Amino acid sequence: MLTFVPVSLGEGRAVTCERCHGGSPTPVYRDSAQIAGDIETAVRSGAAAPGPNIELTGPEPFGHPELPAIVGMAVRSGVSRLRLHTDASAFVVPANAAGSVAAGVRHVRFSVFGGTPGVHDVLVACPGALAETLEGVRSYVAAAATQEALVHVSALVPVCRHNVRDLPAVVATATGAGAAAVLLRVEDGGLDLRAAIEWVTAACDTGTVNGVRVEVEGVPPCLMPDHVLHLADVVRARAGAKAPACAECALDCVCGGGPAGAAADTLAALRAPADAGALAGRMRVARGMAPS
Repeated sequence: MLTFVPVSLGEGRAVTCERCHGGSPTPVYRDSAQIAGDIETAVRSGAAAPGPNIELTGPEPFGHPELPAIVGMAVRSGVSRLRLHTDASAFVVPANAAGSVAAGVRHVRFSVFGGTPGVHDVLVACPGALAETLEGVRSYVAAAATQEALVHVSALVPVCRHNVRDLPAVVATATGAGAAAVLLRVEDGGLDLRAAIEWVTAACDTGTVNGVRVEVEGVPPCLMPDHVLHLADVVRARAGAKAPACAECALDCVCGGGPAGAAADTLAALRAPADAGALAGRMRVARGMAPS
């Protein structure tokens, strides 16, 4: 499993749920010299082997006036894999898609909130946003094919109470556009996890049907015992929130708990399952850890 070291381009996010966050703040971009320093530090540290692998995160990368220079510097510094986290709309312009591939951007992660404009466009408060994102993803994939370059496209789905029922449709839409992997990241600390599980697992099954891995972040294994190998906890440690009731759970060594900032009533519902030991064993094997 590849790990990418995040390097922030500034303050803000490429896309947010307007209902959760009440509007997106104006992005503030960092100076390219600061960004270059972070990239060089990551390269020297030897982090994220096999790598080093870097993901440019934060506000929309194509909004940074020095993005081409930053990408060029990253490639020259010895980064093995460079990923852009974007809304992908900039790729609608063929020159952006072709230029990114030619410059060495082989990994793209795009954010998507809904499988239809009726969900995605409403949550990001931008009519036509989903269509632009999907067109941009297809344009990037087409540019890579023209240049005979191998690329990897993944989708990030920030999960909240406003889109949880649309998760299967989101996975189907993302894979249809060219995503080879989908990450469902629960970011809403007030989301009723137990009620959400049927939609989360249905989304996992949708990915399986389409031949795409769906990974879930922010859900503890006790709530998804039959889909435990879809959990991010299987492949990497995760900083989350755990209730006191979980303190003696056999899954402690591999479980990050609920989403960071989870409400007390959400955490109170978590309980160690009867087969916690067996689940922990499966997860340790999947992580390459020694059996307990």
